[in-house]
Order: sequence, then C-alpha cells, then structure tokens
Amino acid sequence: MDTQQIMRTSLKLAGFKNIPADSEVHVKGRRIRKVLIAIDVGIAELLLARNLGCDAVIAHHPAGGKARIDGYKVFLRHIDQLKEAGVPEDTARKAVQPKLRLLELQHHPDNYDQTPSAARKLRMPLVSIHSPCDEIGRTMIQNALKGVDENSAVKDVVSRIVGFPEFRKAASKIEVRLGSPKNKTGKIMISHAAYTNGGYEVARTYFQNGIGTLSYIHIAEPDLTRLANETSGNLIVLGHIASDWLGINRLLRELEKRGVEPIATTDLN
Repeated sequence: MDTQQIMRTSLKLAGFKNIPADSEVHVKGRRIRKVLIAIDVGIAELLLARNLGCDAVIAHHPAGGKARIDGYKVFLRHIDQLKEAGVPEDTARKAVQPKLRLLELQHHPDNYDQTPSAARKLRMPLVSIHSPCDEIGRTMIQNALKGVDENSAVKDVVSRIVGFPEFRKAASKIEVRLGSPKNKTGKIMISHAAYTNGGYEVARTYFQNGIGTLSYIHIAEPDLTRLANETSGNLIVLGHIASDWLGINRLLRELEKRGVEPIATTDLN
C-alpha cells in the first residue's frame, strides 16, 4: 500500500468522502508493508519506527501541518450532530461558537512543522488520521447500542460499551459523571468524532433539547461543574485512550487484510 491508499481506507470505513481538516498525509510513501501507529507521534515515535523497521507511521492526533493548525474546524461537526438530535440549526451554531473560537486561538501558535520536518529528514512516511478513526468508533458504539430503548438504565449503556475489548482492558474506566447508572436513559446521543468534546455549551444544549443520556470521550472539570450545577441529564465519559483505539484498531484490521503489518504502541487491541 501507499500513504494515499491508507488514508482512503480510513475514509471508506468512516463513510467520509473527503479528507477532514484534522487529517493529512504529511510525508508520502509507497510499498508500505509495516507501519507504526500511535495516538501521539513526535520525533521519538519516528525514531522508534525506524528502529523497528517500519515503512511508515500513522498518528491519530494531528502530528503537524495543516491538520494541526486547521484541524479545529472539524469541531463544526457538532452542529450536524446536534441537528440530528433535533436541535434547531441556529441553536446548534450558537452552542458551538465559544469553544470553536477557543480552539482556534489554542492551535494558531502551535509548532506545526516540527514532527513533519523530522519525518522528511528521516525519509519516514507520515500520516495523521484523526476524525475518520473517531467516526469509525462512534458508529461501532451506535451499533452496539441498538435495542437499548429510552426505558433502559444508564448502566445498560455502559455494559454494552464495555463489551468492546478496548474498554475492558483500559486502565481508565467508563464513568457516569452526571446522573446515575440507575437512571433511565431517555434519548441517547453519542457525541464523538467532532475533533474534541463539545464542553459545557454543547452538552447543555443536548439536555435542553430532549437528550437524556449523552456520551463524551472526555470533559474538563470546569465544564462538568457547570453542568452539574445548571442541568439535569446523564453524562457518560468513556475515556480518551480506549475510545481512540476502538476506531484505530478497526482500521488496523483492515490494513492487515491488505498486507500491511501494524505495530501498535498499546495493548488495547
């Protein structure tokens, strides 16, 4: 395979037509037979890949380039997800704007070329694949929850997701951060694959528009405290690393079918 084929494989699995802003082929490569994959890739991972005889490296989080500077634009996917849940478009756009602005300010000063430039000097092909893998994982979770209705308990949602080996093996366990495992779920929304969690504003908007149980991969303490003080609903936090590897591992299984040996920097597979 080559780097373009690896990217296209991830897009096909995710149901994406185009490469999203948080994903990129930084350094092209061909005849790839062995690839290192890590959630975070820096120069150390590039050197590790070379020492292990790998032909390329796949990063999950944007390793640099435009994916690092402009990747925050994928946060706009929260608008589509909110609309899917029945939130009016104007309300959805208003909920997204505060954190979207914060993300732009955070990423503008990033040292975006450090890792890609090292990859070029090492002649190590490098690809970042972020939201496609997250969307693959989100779809897997949605499929696992089929049959869980609004009268089910929150703990039933958790038990379905724990069925995936990534979550069973993870050191960080699934937590019900708001509400109770004994509560009824009401309508369920899996709010993943939009660059990062929607924070306070997005979660509040879901709860105010009929969602009873919301799933995030992670959440900051100030956002959680505001939600606890101002809203009612169930918030499940799945854990960052297990959630990321859920989609990554599905991609790796597909690459194996195509003759690529994946070397994962984790035991969550």
